[in-house]
Order: sequence, then structure tokens, then C-alpha cells
Amino acid sequence: MITDGNSKQSILLSSILRGISSITFLFLLIEFFDELNYSVGNAALPALRTDLGLSYVQVGLLLGVPGIVNTFIEPVLMLLGDTRFRKHIMLGGGVAIAISLIVIATTQSFALALVGFVIAFPASGAFVSLSQATLMDLNPTREPQMMARWTLSGSLANLIGPLILAAGFAFGLGWRWAYLGLAAMCLILVGLTWLRYIPMHHALSASRPAALPGINLLRGLWDFLRNPRLMRWMILLPVSDLLLDVLTGYLALYFTDVIGLNVAQASLMMSVLMGAGLVSNIVLIPLLDRYSGRKLVRLSAAVTGVLYAAWLLAPWLWAKIVLIILVKLTTLGWYEVLQGEAFGEVPGRSGTVMAVNSIIGLLSGGVAFLIGWVAARAGLQSALWILLAGPICLILFVPKYHPKTLVV
Repeated sequence: MITDGNSKQSILLSSILRGISSITFLFLLIEFFDELNYSVGNAALPALRTDLGLSYVQVGLLLGVPGIVNTFIEPVLMLLGDTRFRKHIMLGGGVAIAISLIVIATTQSFALALVGFVIAFPASGAFVSLSQATLMDLNPTREPQMMARWTLSGSLANLIGPLILAAGFAFGLGWRWAYLGLAAMCLILVGLTWLRYIPMHHALSASRPAALPGINLLRGLWDFLRNPRLMRWMILLPVSDLLLDVLTGYLALYFTDVIGLNVAQASLMMSVLMGAGLVSNIVLIPLLDRYSGRKLVRLSAAVTGVLYAAWLLAPWLWAKIVLIILVKLTTLGWYEVLQGEAFGEVPGRSGTVMAVNSIIGLLSGGVAFLIGWVAARAGLQSALWILLAGPICLILFVPKYHPKTLVV
């Protein structure tokens, strides 16, 4: 019996070690880092704004301009991701992320902060988006399910990030130390990716078509841009992002400027919201194995739209806290389902899908700036009404059925 017990423990330990050392785990760890970076940045925004003396327009530029500039850089990187240069692009992107974090951590001016933010966007595409694309290539026909696991990894980081920053503020460390720590973590992940490239390359060779040279890549991109079924999902992705990343980017400022919380309280509140998002992601994984992702998105969009409008209208602090938590809980599967559907439309061409995604991402950058511009003139409370367009469009334009069953 003792021998059997030891054997079971050895098998369990061996299984855990295989999982930790797998390519999938590395990709999920890269997503964990990306969302840790994102959540720390959102929670640190009020302190960064105060230290640098930024206006709402400048905040809007920080959140919007990098996405707009990225539209002209990232598509090229993503197209090259469908060639033999994927490894080099990923590694270069990781190093560039570390540089951008160091620039932001040491800046004393708006201009230098903007440079750091601009560098970070295409760098994240090269390192993180191509990791996601590779994960999709390795799991054909299960793209939404793998997207759910990808997002769950990120949600764990979203929960931890604001807590780390709040603890730093409590000990008087400020926000800059967090960016330097993230830069170090990124360089470690770059090293791990470099070490794991060979098995990753062999694994992909069976699941991805031969790399397309030069003009064929551009022709493939043009064909994708003219594919109405693919473009439906590509356009709905930034639309869904209005109540995901765009709203999250302004929430810390909303808590401090509109509700009146201090920076530490706002960081804790952001962590609570990230916890709600984590719960939503955990629930999503089994749901996608039982129900249509499209139906889940349509239903959750209807519920979220009502809750979001009620949140903006609510006059009481407790009501606003409860309603924004519910909003985070009910944005169920938006990104996972829409991105998974896009990958599923053109299996094996994940890099080109991400290139199209980068081009369409101009919409999110434009809206992020628009919110800052309107907030400077009418107040942040009024500006956030624009984001209600997100759930409305999902209700109207996410098809009810798969096209093989019924054309919508």
C-alpha cells in the first residue's frame, strides 16, 4: 500500500512537472505577465497622472495614441509571424516591452511616458499576441476553449496586480518600482521563450501551413480583409472591448475623480473588480463545453447593458460598487468567444488573423482618446456613456446560429 501511495505521488508529481514545463504553460505565463502589466498600469494611472501633472486630454493621449500608432506597426509584425521569423519577432518584442517599462518607470515628463506607452503596444503584439496565436495553432477546433484558459490566466494576474500596487503604496514605495519589477519579469520570460523555441517550432510544423513569402502574405491579408465572416468578428472585438479594456483603463480615475476614493482605495477596488472577472472566467470554461458561445455573448450583452446604464445613473456609493462588480461578472466570454471564432474562420493562419486584428484595433485607440477628450469638456461621468455602444452592438450583430446551420 505504501508503495502504491508513493507511486501515485510520483505520477502526480511527474504530471505536474510536465505541465509546468510545457509550451502551453509558458504561453499562459506570458499572458499572466501581460495582464499583470496591464492591471498594474491601470491602478497606477492616478498616481502617474498626479506625479506628471497630466490633464484628461493627456491621459486620453496616453491611452489612445499608442493604439493608433500600433495600427501601422503591429500588422507587419503579425504577418511576419506566419513566416520562419516568428521566434525572432517574439523575442524582440519581449525585449522591447522591458525597455518600455524601464522608460515609463524613470520618466519625469508626459512626452517620455508617451514614448514608453507607444513602444509597449507593438512590442506586446509581437511577444504576447504571437504567443496566443501559436497556442491557437496548437489546438485547432478548440480555439474558444483555449481562449478561455488564456483569459483565466490573465484574470489571475488582473486580481494580483492592483493588490501588489496597493501594498506598495501602503509601504510608501510609489508606483515606479512596480514597472521595474515587471521589466525584470519580462526578461526572464524572454529567456524561457528562447530556450523553448525548438520544441515549439516542431509542434507547429504539423498544424500550420508552410510560411508564405512576401507578396503572398500581403495578398492573404487583403483576402482576409474582404472576408465578411471573418471581418464580422474582427470588428466586434474592439466593439466588445469598450466595456472591457477601454472601461477598465478609466475606472481607477473614475474612482478617484468622480467617486472620491484615494489612490490606495482605488487600487483595492480595481483588485475586487479583477476578482469578479476571474470568477467570470472560471465559470466560462465549463459553460463553453455545454452551450453555444454566441448565445452566451448575446445574453450577457443584454444583461450587462442594463447593469452598466444603472451603474452610471446610481447616486449612491454602495450601489455603484455593487453594480460595477456585476458588470465585470456579466461580460461573460466576449473576448474569448469572438477571438476564438475569428481564429476558427481561417485555421492555421493565426499570424494574419492577428494582423487584421491590429488594423481594426484602430477603433479602440480612437475611442479611448475620444473618452478623454469628452471628459475634459463634459466630465468623465458623461464621457463613459459612449461605452454603452458596446453591448448594444453585440446584441444586434453577433449571429444566433453557426452559418453551417443557418445563414444570418
